[in-house]
Amino acid sequence: MRREIVKRRVGPALHEAMEPGDQIMAGALAMTGPSPVWELLLTLPALAAGVAGAANLFGNFNPPQLLLGPVLVFVPFLFAWPLQLRRKPVFVAVTQRQFICYGMSRFGREPSRLLSSAPLAAVRVTNLGGRMPNWGAVRYSSPGIGGRSLRFNVSGRWRRDLNEVLAALQVGGAAVDGRPPSRPLLQPGFPVGTDTLV
Repeated sequence: MRREIVKRRVGPALHEAMEPGDQIMAGALAMTGPSPVWELLLTLPALAAGVAGAANLFGNFNPPQLLLGPVLVFVPFLFAWPLQLRRKPVFVAVTQRQFICYGMSRFGREPSRLLSSAPLAAVRVTNLGGRMPNWGAVRYSSPGIGGRSLRFNVSGRWRRDLNEVLAALQVGGAAVDGRPPSRPLLQPGFPVGTDTLV
């Protein structure tokens, strides 16, 4: 789904969670949960086994060997499926005063519920970089989420937005580890007085 559509859909929900007179500086769509590296490590053997099983199917019609290919494909996907269920879409936004994390629906990317809202001074983010091409990750912790931390994985389409989020957090006084200091932002990243993000 296009970035502009996601921002337009989440805009009104973010404005409801904001303090009066506050402005959105940056925002990005992310996925909570484990790194996509784990899913890749579990599914690559399944794909290799599927190719080997298909090659075996055309080369040998021995019934026990015919069953081995589908079994080798199915077992790794059994391990990868729980990782998919733990991954949930969220929209993170930085305003001039707070950090907002809003849960999104899996398929329609509609805002579903406010997960946390915290003053910027209480936010701590660690930039984990990206171990996979086109993916970035940060770890977020704040009293607003009960003292635990959340991992946000960001796909390539949203990497630039994630960099803007990290820069806005630094300028706003949040603790951002693993990133050089940012220059002050000259203007908010979204139009003032609207209910949509552009």
